[in-house]
Amino acid sequence: MPDPSSNPASTPASDPAKRVRLRKQMLILATVLAFGGIVVLAFLTRIPLPLRLAVGLTDLIASAVLFLVVRQKFA
Repeated sequence: MPDPSSNPASTPASDPAKRVRLRKQMLILATVLAFGGIVVLAFLTRIPLPLRLAVGLTDLIASAVLFLVVRQKFA
């Protein structure tokens, strides 16, 4: 039985319209994560500083990773 992951026609992003939609969704998600990370770091002062730093920086790192994935995969 052939491996379905080795067949490029079976991947969900093989259709050009799906690739464009997936790229757009990933860019929106990365932007929202970056915006959320900045909001957490700058404006949520009721959260203790170490937790605020952890959550905000994690959001920013996840956003950067998504931007890199979009750039590498959909270039």
